[in-house]
Amino acid sequence: MDGKWSGWAAAAAILMLVVGGFKALSGVIGLFNDEWIVRGFNAYYFIDLTALAWWYIIVGVILLFAGWAVLNGQAWGRWVGVFAAGVAIISELMWLPVYPIWSILLITMYIFMIIGLIAVRSEEA
Repeated sequence: MDGKWSGWAAAAAILMLVVGGFKALSGVIGLFNDEWIVRGFNAYYFIDLTALAWWYIIVGVILLFAGWAVLNGQAWGRWVGVFAAGVAIISELMWLPVYPIWSILLITMYIFMIIGLIAVRSEEA
């Protein structure tokens, strides 16, 4: 990762490692505490988190793996990271009615990840 734009890719990789680690950790916690009652703005949501916990673990591990690959200079890691961040954005939309500020914050971080991963000049790709 040499050149003018490598800082963007490195920042995105570190962000993927941090967010992926926390997402995987949230999934593991969700496996042990798998029933929540969440009060939204207009209703109560009774949520069984087992499937969502496994989903968080899978997306978190993919983000960790892609972040590690980008830091090691693997070009395919960027595209895996873009795909995983896109999938994570879609999965965060489920929490938007319940936790709007947190969801918007995470969606913003995923967008910065995608920008950092694709903001590379073509001769460096």
